[in-house]
Amino acid sequence: MIYYIKNKYISLAVNSDGGSMASVNYLGEERLWQGGEYWKSQDVAIFPIIGHAGEYEVDGKAYTPKSHGVARYSEFALADISVDRITLELNSNTVTKLTYPYDFDFLITYLLKKNSITVTYTVRAKNGKIPFYVGGHPGMKAPGGGAVIEFENTERPIVYHMNGETVELGETKRFVADKAFFKQCKTLQLGNLSGGKIYAYTTDGYKYTYKSDCPLFAFWSNEEGGDYICVEPWWGINDYDGAPKEMKDKPFINFADENGKSFSYTLTVEKVQK
Repeated sequence: MIYYIKNKYISLAVNSDGGSMASVNYLGEERLWQGGEYWKSQDVAIFPIIGHAGEYEVDGKAYTPKSHGVARYSEFALADISVDRITLELNSNTVTKLTYPYDFDFLITYLLKKNSITVTYTVRAKNGKIPFYVGGHPGMKAPGGGAVIEFENTERPIVYHMNGETVELGETKRFVADKAFFKQCKTLQLGNLSGGKIYAYTTDGYKYTYKSDCPLFAFWSNEEGGDYICVEPWWGINDYDGAPKEMKDKPFINFADENGKSFSYTLTVEKVQK
């Protein structure tokens, strides 16, 4: 089911199938990629695995997850809704336990404030403490499938390559993330950031602003086509050859107990030129 919340700037549609955003209509213009040949999704609620992970283990038993985990393939229930806020909830079940053997509640809250959307993921264990990754994957419209990425603060990021290698970059303020860029790096994973805002400028005069204290931001667009750019807040990392097999030992792993733990990012949409 599609649920809608709105204010005078943004009308947001959220799909209970997967719990992710289906539409971000800003002042009458759709700004969320609506799916197509080069990526069928618009957004992904990532939990409890990030990326195309290989087999992992829990207490020595092997599990083979689907891409980005169980949330994107699950039906969420409506937990709460008002004019400008909605919360969806996924509870562990026999299907989720096939690839993630823990009992959990996973809630996603979308809150509108002016031209910003704050997304909050809450993970709560039902029995003991559970390990997991979590993150967002919004695909925002960008003609040509790229954007100029600029940091609010001068950063000295660490690049986490898909093969597990890391590279420390020098001072970085901006870079161009276009199709040629993605043909070279596929997915760019950046860590060691200051927590300042990240801006993505598109060729049609829009600016997307991302704000989060997540340990990694990923940048991606299909190198072959698609008019979208993904700037993804991640509390976790893609799996790689040589990574620990046991889930609780993986880098950037998070833990939650029955009290729950929450993770948030804010996405702001604005037109900066005519």
